[in-house]
Amino acid sequence: MLSMVPDRLADLPAAPGVYLLLDGRRRLLYVGRASALRSRVRSYWSAGLDRPGLRGMVRRVRRIVAAPAASEHEAALLERVLLERLDPPFNRTQGSEVVVGVRVAMAPPSVAAVVELDPRIRHFGPYLGWAPTLAAASALARLFPLHFCRPTAELGTLQRDLARRRGISEADLGALVAGVVAVLEGDSDALDRVIRALEAERDRAAELRLYEQAGELQRQVVGMRWITQVQRIMRLAPTGDRWIADEVRIGDVLAAIA
Repeated sequence: MLSMVPDRLADLPAAPGVYLLLDGRRRLLYVGRASALRSRVRSYWSAGLDRPGLRGMVRRVRRIVAAPAASEHEAALLERVLLERLDPPFNRTQGSEVVVGVRVAMAPPSVAAVVELDPRIRHFGPYLGWAPTLAAASALARLFPLHFCRPTAELGTLQRDLARRRGISEADLGALVAGVVAVLEGDSDALDRVIRALEAERDRAAELRLYEQAGELQRQVVGMRWITQVQRIMRLAPTGDRWIADEVRIGDVLAAIA
């Protein structure tokens, strides 16, 4: 945790994190997140700040508290938790990004982005943002088609044909699930293979001038990179039915602004 006056902003790291702006009586004014703390926080004191409301706030800032994070995703989740608990007066209150999980189910076999958790099914996450998580889950479902690993009688005609063409049967369920789990658990080799496959598909689509398809594949690349960033702010509760925050880490931030 870093605490400083506005004259010492050069001491901030060029790393992801969350920053909290306080006035002379240590009252919290604003909470934000940044991919690079130093440049983001310094931008509030630049001539190019274009929000009149923020300019007035900046004149009141006397202390900055910064909490570096392991990734942009971790910073985003930390910011979300702090905004919910602190409700700073200068933050815009237009709702918050949804916390999403990726469900890997065995019966019926599937990979999907979900908001509601079922403790009977394995979930990974949490991830912040529906759009990137949905894009990543869609990519995993296509590259690891668990949904084909059902008895032939349960598949429609098109699904049976696609499964036959890809050489997939019920016997492949274990290997496909293992592939998905490796990616979601942060195996760098597994993630590299997925990213390379998506980028190759994207580039082929672009060469064929299938720009909408190429754009969707690029969104899947971005989504995969987003959900696989390291984050230790939130995790699945032992009960499997909700996400819980790291109260020690949150407590450290709250103590720094007390």
